[in-house]
Amino acid sequence: MKNVAIREAVSMDISLKYRIVEKIIQSNDEILLNEIKSLVGLSEGDFWAELPAEVKQAVNKAKAELDRGEGIPHAQVMEEMKNRYLNR
Repeated sequence: MKNVAIREAVSMDISLKYRIVEKIIQSNDEILLNEIKSLVGLSEGDFWAELPAEVKQAVNKAKAELDRGEGIPHAQVMEEMKNRYLNR
């Protein structure tokens, strides 16, 4: 009985994998494909090197502000968003 359950789980797992591969092959969504590539570890190089200079500057500026204690804590932002959009 246990072997039957294992075979069914493996069969389902393989079926799911084939369906995922089929969707990937049919996709023309470059963003999705890049995300999948990154997710499965096929990305070449460092993403930071590929970012535009303006984005790097903005990230570095934000990091410096956080280091100086000028940021808003994540929990506070999430609470404000919850109150603004979910508690109407």
